Amino acid sequence: MLSLPERLARRVLNASGLKSRHVPTRVGDIHVLEGAGGGGLPPIVVLHGFAAHAVCYAGLLKRFQPHVRSVIAPDMPGHGFSAQLRPGDPPTVLLDALTETLDRVLDQPAIILGNSMGGLVAIRYALARPHMVRGLALVSPGGAPLPPAQHAAFLERFRIDTYGQALEFVDDVFAKVPPLMRHPIAHNLRRRFNHPQLRQLLGEISPSVLLTPSELASLHMPVLFVWGREERILPRAHYRFFAQNLPAHAELVEFSDFGHIGFMEQPTALTQRVLDFARRLPAQEVSQHCSTCAPGHATFRASA
Repeated sequence: MLSLPERLARRVLNASGLKSRHVPTRVGDIHVLEGAGGGGLPPIVVLHGFAAHAVCYAGLLKRFQPHVRSVIAPDMPGHGFSAQLRPGDPPTVLLDALTETLDRVLDQPAIILGNSMGGLVAIRYALARPHMVRGLALVSPGGAPLPPAQHAAFLERFRIDTYGQALEFVDDVFAKVPPLMRHPIAHNLRRRFNHPQLRQLLGEISPSVLLTPSELASLHMPVLFVWGREERILPRAHYRFFAQNLPAHAELVEFSDFGHIGFMEQPTALTQRVLDFARRLPAQEVSQHCSTCAPGHATFRASA
């Protein structure tokens, strides 16, 4: 599913200090890009969206790297360089694989940044492993429930059968499409969205896997919610769902000239906003006693 330029991009990143490794899980081997950081802020984990992969977020990873202890970006099953989905894999396969991967990779609580589908998985991970999440940064996150007819229409946008549909999607996913890149991106996007792995995953996204108001309200860790004013992939109802149901301590930010993949359009501005969020996280002290933690992990208690 990956193009030659994407494969070459990974080699360049590997040579520049973002190393690749494969973590064995029950779902299959999960590819992870990771690199040591040069700063004292918590590690940051970046979770990609539907049809994307870790290499797409290289601009963010390299900008974060001087300021944090480490950067980590997994490819979810059926994406990037990770194992393919298997017939019959349940809708929870992404979270299952991510949780098992981070249980092996993370040795301290981290900031979890998720974009689009990665935002939904980030929230699910925060609910499952709250002691391993220093802060949650949600960038145009998916996962908001919609009425059945609207949910079906929303998913239909990702079933791209014609080149015209691919061009329309490209026009909507960017705040401003780079003119010379419009057709190459559309060509690659049409090929990728028609891949059997992504078709399989799309068919598994039922209303039952989406978020509830009570789940959002139960997020006790610091939360940063970023939305683009030029968001045209996710309906405005998604913004309202998060704005109305995230806990009162969540920070809500709207960026101008920022579409669904604003991390590519304004990587420096987004990096600075997330780093500002990270610098204001409460200090944490280690407690070795926890009956509900994952094996091998201490808990970390916030202190003012």
